[in-house]
Amino acid sequence: MQENDHYELNEERASKAYDALLKYLTAAPRSEKECKENLYRKGYHKNEVEYAVERAKKYRYIDDAEYVRTFLSYYSQRLGKKKLLYKLTQEKGVQKELAANLIDDIVSDDVELEKCDAEARKYALAKKIADKSGAGKVYAHLMQKGYDSSVVSKVMAQLFDVFED
Repeated sequence: MQENDHYELNEERASKAYDALLKYLTAAPRSEKECKENLYRKGYHKNEVEYAVERAKKYRYIDDAEYVRTFLSYYSQRLGKKKLLYKLTQEKGVQKELAANLIDDIVSDDVELEKCDAEARKYALAKKIADKSGAGKVYAHLMQKGYDSSVVSKVMAQLFDVFED
């Protein structure tokens, strides 16, 4: 067995880890994974990190479901569902099922279509794209924003039918 397997919890260091975590959380809402990574970067041991995170969760200072709701309230107007899911799961470490369910609950398909349409029109106007010759650029921009290809296809059909009139 390794020496680290029998590491006893140092109450003083665990308390300092908790204080450091609270300070980190005052700046902005954070996911559980972000909190753990921050404490590990500061040199705290696994047991101290777990103590601090569990204590913060007990007081609901860390709540990944609430974090997702906050994240979506800020980013859902700018990004498609796929990009939101990627950012939450891959960058923020939120469980995929939790993130996907909350995204589906909060961002309806109709809203997604409206956002995508608005983003396409804004981009086309900014880039002075007025016909099908620039459709590829608009399509690529929308895909990069994380909109589903079926949503982008619908928007592209509507947008470039309008331009042809």
